[in-house]
Amino acid sequence: MEMPMRLALALLGLPLLATSPVFTAKDALQAEWRRQAPTFSDAEKRQLPQVDRVRLEQTLARIGAPGAPALLPPELEKPTLESWEAKASLAKLPQDRFTALYFLNRLKSPRALTALNGLTADDAKTWPKFLHLEAGLATARLNGGQVGPELQGFLDGLQQAGKVDPVRAQAARLRLVMAGKEKELLPAVAATPGSLLALLDAWNRAPWEKRRAITLVGFQALDPASPAWPAMGLVRPDQATLETACVGILSRLSEGTPDPAPEEILKMGGAPWACANQPLAQWYAAQTLPKFKALLPDQLSGLRASLSALDSGMLGTLLPGLRKHLPEVADKAQAQLLTCADPVARAAAIDDMTKAPSDLDALIQRLWKTEEYDGVQVLLPALAKWKLPEDRRRAILQRFLTHPCWTARLDAWTALSKLEPKTPWPMVPSPAATDRMILKEATRLAALGRPVRMRLIFGGNRQVVLKLDPINAPMNVANLVILARKGFFNGRLVPRVVPDFVVQMGSPCDTMDGGPGYTVRCENSLAWYGPGSVGMALSGKDTGGSQFFITTNATPHLTGKYTRVGEVEALDQAMKVLDDLELGAKLERVEILAPGTKR
Repeated sequence: MEMPMRLALALLGLPLLATSPVFTAKDALQAEWRRQAPTFSDAEKRQLPQVDRVRLEQTLARIGAPGAPALLPPELEKPTLESWEAKASLAKLPQDRFTALYFLNRLKSPRALTALNGLTADDAKTWPKFLHLEAGLATARLNGGQVGPELQGFLDGLQQAGKVDPVRAQAARLRLVMAGKEKELLPAVAATPGSLLALLDAWNRAPWEKRRAITLVGFQALDPASPAWPAMGLVRPDQATLETACVGILSRLSEGTPDPAPEEILKMGGAPWACANQPLAQWYAAQTLPKFKALLPDQLSGLRASLSALDSGMLGTLLPGLRKHLPEVADKAQAQLLTCADPVARAAAIDDMTKAPSDLDALIQRLWKTEEYDGVQVLLPALAKWKLPEDRRRAILQRFLTHPCWTARLDAWTALSKLEPKTPWPMVPSPAATDRMILKEATRLAALGRPVRMRLIFGGNRQVVLKLDPINAPMNVANLVILARKGFFNGRLVPRVVPDFVVQMGSPCDTMDGGPGYTVRCENSLAWYGPGSVGMALSGKDTGGSQFFITTNATPHLTGKYTRVGEVEALDQAMKVLDDLELGAKLERVEILAPGTKR
């Protein structure tokens, strides 16, 4: 009988034969959490199984340390007219055609419609129902594109197949009418919270001169008889619909105010709106204040009188407007917010500063907690704005390389690398209790290898089920699961609804501010952001937390830049809910469904 080779080598005192290297999903998860690149020689990389080699390349790109391979191809990292016109000429699949049209529109190419060349009425039968072209076609025409007979046949085919959304089509037509490209709107569409937002978004794209007359007389009150509704292509809404959509309408009026704002808007008068005192409506309105050159005396006195009743979050939102119109009040608010308990409000106060405080070291010490990342995020760029001596700046940035929050270390490294290109990549902080919990759950979910189903239940028992992917984004999925099980999302409002783009939720502030008190690493991939994709909202690299969004159309520019954690289940049903969700809708509760649970 022959002696086994490993035993023979051991008896002879010779080294054992090396086993083939591997790089497992667990290895990738640990490396990405540590943000330290795993080291493999070129020979070892060649020996890796194909799946492990691909996983390693993605991990290195996700970590993004110096010398890492690029995750995004050049046409997504830095889109150019030349690259996308070339891609448009070769595009055949709906996803590729939509993406080329999208980027050519962003680049304002008059040739954007070449992405749809060759499509016929027969192709309309297989075009994905929720891959909506209405807005893209309008933008292409506004940029000088022409719809030829063959493309018109394809569009007519989409209409006949029921794949043209009347609200999206009316919003697109409104833009064309306001720009003089079309003479008449389409037949009026029903007024719902979703259609009101969509048509107001389209309305806001026109210059103020074209909107002025209707705006000044049409929004004196929340009135079904307002001339604004037919002017936008809507059937007159009933009062109940207007009250449901009230916060959304006010938000769009705030966003549609030109900058600088004409004084005539301040004199609109009219009856108070039912939702005017709701925090989310006030949050949007507060961001309009800096657009005005001046406020009327009664408005200034009213603003002064109401400040004492505001919580720190709203005071922080108002701070830019206060700085412009009531600088002495802004000084007091800034001092108050610097020592308040709200990290987001403190960040607003730091952002308001025009020079470094005399107690900068004390402020830095106050920010030396993971949950104070919002303040760090504005402080580090402010060091240059405050014109601190370069040596002092370097010393502070060097100090932040040891901050207890990884994202703060990353920001410090990014800023310091511009001054000292050879700055070493930072080490990760020791895992806190939350980190250990996320890593444990991420490892468990990734090992199971099956989607996690998360049910969102909005007011009125409107439901959307998400299918989260712990293989592609284990840390972010684990984080959402943990937060959902804690009840973190229950009772929160939906602070962002942008028709034909995204619905965003998960803020503990019921605005687009705030998070769970820590940040989660990005787990970016090249998974396409099609309709119904779920992604993590960010304010920079590795700043995920509790806020997430769901796309209501394809959004190719998000691919590889925001962690895609999954997609909706039952797209048809989900889009009915999301397309008509009102701004400020209540997310009653979020549930993690057990395997096998029916919808």
